[in-house]
Amino acid sequence: MSRFIVLLCGISFVASAPLCEGVPTSAGRIAESGTLTLEQALELARTNSPELRATRMVAQAAEKGIAAAGLWNNPILQIEAEGVGGDLNGFSDGEYAIGLKQRFKRGGKRSHERDIAFQVFNAAGNGISEAELKLAEQVRLAFIGVMTQQETGKVRAEQEQLGRAFVEVAKRRHEAGGGSELDVVQAELALEEIILTQTCCFGDLVAAQETLASLIGIPMKQLGETVSPYYELDPLDALALDDSYPALQRLAAESEKVRAEARQAKAKDASDVLLGAGYKYEAAGDINSFVFSIAMPLSFNKRGRAESAAASLRADAVLAERAEVRRVLQAELSTVLALYNGAMVEVELTKNKLIPKAEQAYALSRDGYNAGRFSWLELIAAQQNLADIRIRYIISLRDAHLARAQIAKFIKEGI
Repeated sequence: MSRFIVLLCGISFVASAPLCEGVPTSAGRIAESGTLTLEQALELARTNSPELRATRMVAQAAEKGIAAAGLWNNPILQIEAEGVGGDLNGFSDGEYAIGLKQRFKRGGKRSHERDIAFQVFNAAGNGISEAELKLAEQVRLAFIGVMTQQETGKVRAEQEQLGRAFVEVAKRRHEAGGGSELDVVQAELALEEIILTQTCCFGDLVAAQETLASLIGIPMKQLGETVSPYYELDPLDALALDDSYPALQRLAAESEKVRAEARQAKAKDASDVLLGAGYKYEAAGDINSFVFSIAMPLSFNKRGRAESAAASLRADAVLAERAEVRRVLQAELSTVLALYNGAMVEVELTKNKLIPKAEQAYALSRDGYNAGRFSWLELIAAQQNLADIRIRYIISLRDAHLARAQIAKFIKEGI
């Protein structure tokens, strides 16, 4: 019961709590700083998501259902009049009666109705958590996409600046008679290739920003620059799926609801009792009397027993579905954890092995070119190789962050 109270309070707070005056919203902080963090993006998504609003409304409807479940039936007011205006024999001996009738449900029907309403609300509350996890995962993936394109763009921008410097050096050497026209053409060609690559990267960045802005519910022009510790990764140990995962909790609540429906169906075989009491007046003898009635349907056919058996089978089917969902989720968790650890190995090798070697090769080719030992083409090739390895490093980080984003929904920070 305490869990239901917490859920009720939480949903009521989300639905009715006003924004605190004087406290800047995430959109306001983005406007002030010109940057967007992952936490701000998640907050905006939770605030602006139509899907989350819909699931919260479903939970609010389920909350109203709890208030209505298991209430007593309204009493029935019954008025009877006989012989009004005189009987056929010419005498005025009318009879009047007024009374109330009340239906009393037997077999624990009211209790079963409340159980069903509670489980419906419980499932709706876990549905909110499921929707939040799904939305958070989408935002994380989109945020990583934007960060990847931003970091790639920075490498390409540095490469462009270096390419332009190469062109200037080649031109000066050619004019001074120390370099060939071929060196100038090769430098210009390398620069054009860098600019072309930048153009493609710019389109990818805009597409990623559009996706993120749509998810968090703000115009793209208000997005700002995304910032995060993109180059930091934390190691993760083996993880096991916990039974508190919202999808498993929701299916467990669905199963309990169906079992409550089975108990309710079985209770149908217990006939309700209709009790009545009232006042009767007979004009002929000027007699006032108290009247009492009782009615109970005869349950020869036990339909509830068959309905209860069918509902129990449906509950078992939901539990079987829950077991399958658990298996799939555990397999997904194990898979993305393996992908994350593999991506981390690639990140470490690229960072500690490939990039230092590529930087060393570029420095040697630059010094060798200045000393006349290497050609201009070798210098450009070494610089291009360094840029490609740096971008490979960014891509391996992206793969690790994508796997980490999927893992986040299985651990505490993702719930």
